[in-house]
Amino acid sequence: MRLHRPLRAVVGAVLAGVLPVAALAACTGGADPTPSASASADPGPQPDDVVATAVIPVGGVDLEVRVHPLVRADEHVVLTLDFAPVDGVGDEGYVTISGFGVTSFVADGSHPVNVRLFDLVNDVAHHVGADAEGEPVVAPDEWDWVRSERGTRLQMPFAAPPADVDALSLLVPGAPLFADVPIVDGDVPSGAHPDDVAAAASAAASASAAASASPSASAPADDVEPPEVLDLDAVVAAPTFPLESTSAELHGAVRTTESTERVEVTLGSDVLFAFDSADLTPEAADAVALVAQRLAEREPGTVQVVGHTDDQADDGYNLDLSQRRAQAVADALAAHVDASAYPMRVEGRGEQEPVAENVTEEDRALNRRVTVSLTSTVVTRTDVTTAGELPPFDAHVGTAGTPLRVENWARAWEVDASARRVHGHVVVDLTVHAADEEDGLGWAVSFLRGFSSHRGGDTVTPHDITARGTVLQGASRLFPLDYMVGADETWPDGEWFTASDLDAGAWIDGGQTRTYSFVYPRLDADAVVFQVGTGISSGDDFRLLDVPVAPESVTPSPVAD
Repeated sequence: MRLHRPLRAVVGAVLAGVLPVAALAACTGGADPTPSASASADPGPQPDDVVATAVIPVGGVDLEVRVHPLVRADEHVVLTLDFAPVDGVGDEGYVTISGFGVTSFVADGSHPVNVRLFDLVNDVAHHVGADAEGEPVVAPDEWDWVRSERGTRLQMPFAAPPADVDALSLLVPGAPLFADVPIVDGDVPSGAHPDDVAAAASAAASASAAASASPSASAPADDVEPPEVLDLDAVVAAPTFPLESTSAELHGAVRTTESTERVEVTLGSDVLFAFDSADLTPEAADAVALVAQRLAEREPGTVQVVGHTDDQADDGYNLDLSQRRAQAVADALAAHVDASAYPMRVEGRGEQEPVAENVTEEDRALNRRVTVSLTSTVVTRTDVTTAGELPPFDAHVGTAGTPLRVENWARAWEVDASARRVHGHVVVDLTVHAADEEDGLGWAVSFLRGFSSHRGGDTVTPHDITARGTVLQGASRLFPLDYMVGADETWPDGEWFTASDLDAGAWIDGGQTRTYSFVYPRLDADAVVFQVGTGISSGDDFRLLDVPVAPESVTPSPVAD
């Protein structure tokens, strides 16, 4: 029996006098069955259990988030979250949960799209199921209003992962990533808050008792409403998206973007070649060897090698130069990989496909490149290289474990970070503490906002995305995992969401602390450097050194003020 459907019918039947009160008690856990012989065995987490908690700041109030197991329901899994105020709902007598939507240009960013599931074994992102109008299907309708000490409940459907996946990671805005939320079989909990279920059961029992005591009594009151249910039949789409990882190695000379199905490696031509030359430099050997290593991680297939230039010569010359440079890279790769297993298709495209405007020398350098791509399934994975020294950084620098003070827009913040490994991926949990007495202003932590993608070109990201945080290890840099949610005529290269909070505009009152989690590519390291910004132009950029990386399966404690 799934409570999300039959409970409405049972409560309605009891109110109408069709079923005895005992029927409702059985459906709401009121029965006391005789224990079986196997009752002492641990059944594991149950749908109504709370398997994880965290505290998030919302509208000037701290809310405890209580996470229940994911429950399989045919082609879906159902997530149930409870939100309870830690110290009351404030002077207003209520608080509205915000920050769970997305300021999106292409995709539907309706509340609560920012709550997402991630399969970090298979690298897949899951979005909430939507109805025929594209609106998220949730229960109850007013889940985002906290009007009393008991709090509120949010229930959401997602596409079910394969049967062999027994847990998924959960990102709730303001909380550390919940690494492994178990997936269980059983009855989906009611979409209403447990107190509402109990109130409906009590009202039904009272009405039935009154009717039994006085057959001439009037019918049960109409204002006793059965609990809301999650309408899984309304779900017409529960989208999933392949996650992609991007890393820059050898001081940015080699940038790799990959998913489980495809890898693309971009080589900076200024490292590979001298000016106006198609002869590889001695420094190019390490870059070519790294490309060969990335190809060897994949099933055999055709490798596409494409050369690109900036616009500083005429079209014909640039086209020829790009062709010769692509051929030089392909010839060098042939010495490292089996050409029969990885045949190469070589072409030059000159200045036709820039990834940046040809205005500054920095932009032109980005356009001078050779890309090597292969559409093929991953066979094995090797970690990002970590050789080399950190790049220079002219901004705030601190060491993890000691809060670093950052001031911006007349507000003062203290930032700190920890990291952990989740299915090989590095997850950084950044805590931002409002080290002032401001309240009610809604000032955003603007230094986390990223208004452009590390992908360059015509890609676009949500307006308030937390995209400026990167991980550095030696001369290598990791960017948050991301995925494309869609494309249209205005944004043909699609809109990219990251595996991090999609709303950096959260309201944090003085004295409150908020956690921002970032999921990065796989990296074997005991400690990393976490950096926000470039340290060149923004006064609130910062770098945190020696961020310890906890081993697999260690989950952070709830954030405390």
